[in-house]
Amino acid sequence: MKAARFLIIIFSGLMIVVSPSLAKPGGQGDAERAFSCMDSCHLGSSGKDSSATIIIELDRERVFTGQLISLSIKTSGMELSEKGLVGVFLLSKEGSPLDDWKVVQDPNGGNNNYVEKPVFSSTQGATFTWILQAPDTNGNYSIDAAIHHGADPNPDEYAYLGRLTTPLQIEVEAMPEDLPRFSEGWKPISSRDLGDETTITIETEDTDDLAVEWRTGSSETILEAPLIKQGDGVWLFTLPASSVESNLTWRAKLSNPALEEITPWFTLSSSQPAYDIDEQALMIQAIAGGILAAAIAIAMQRRFAYPSQKGEGL
Repeated sequence: MKAARFLIIIFSGLMIVVSPSLAKPGGQGDAERAFSCMDSCHLGSSGKDSSATIIIELDRERVFTGQLISLSIKTSGMELSEKGLVGVFLLSKEGSPLDDWKVVQDPNGGNNNYVEKPVFSSTQGATFTWILQAPDTNGNYSIDAAIHHGADPNPDEYAYLGRLTTPLQIEVEAMPEDLPRFSEGWKPISSRDLGDETTITIETEDTDDLAVEWRTGSSETILEAPLIKQGDGVWLFTLPASSVESNLTWRAKLSNPALEEITPWFTLSSSQPAYDIDEQALMIQAIAGGILAAAIAIAMQRRFAYPSQKGEGL
């Protein structure tokens, strides 16, 4: 009996000290996906045509090799599930991921061609914006987009599917030799914890002057960030901290005597520190829970067994 109590105390303490974990929210999650995954994302290949209107927009008229561009998918009029979760694919020809384009930042701050976002109003819809790096080889390229979502009610659990009527055709020109630009391999910071200032270093090529503009949320007020030049083509600037969960966007204006280049708006999200799911902790919790249940069962069995044994001895 004492041993059983001892086990209960030990494993109760073990379950308390093991770090907690959080489950993922609904949806399949952002990823690198081909559009054919629609058959595995739901109950089968059965589906219905989405009522969504899909519009694709580019932030500039000319695109050069290796250049950073902003591409937006605007969608509205779709059916919505109870959660309102909508998934959007950014695709090349034949429904495959963007093999020739590099995803620098997706709408959720990652680098995926497929993302999911909650949409609260079918009429208002939502905009999904990617920052892409153009292919290294000049030529004509095609970018397609597709959408899938649920509905409410949806007793048969159909996947509602939609696609652009006509893919966007983009002519990628050879980059001018003196085009001011970020250095190859530079990546933006996409997220930070609440209360943290963010210092960003930019390395550039063919750039004599640089200016950085930023704004908060949907504000139309644009502010300029003070810059510190660290060396030839290297600048440093700091973005202010945020005390609430929000998005801050910023862009750079790079120039030399011949040309000027304005980058897309990069998004920096501020949020509460996330908890990592610790698989080892989950396993320890499961083992501790099983042993705790066994210890309780043993203790209860012995407790109810003693009176009958005493009765037999009288």
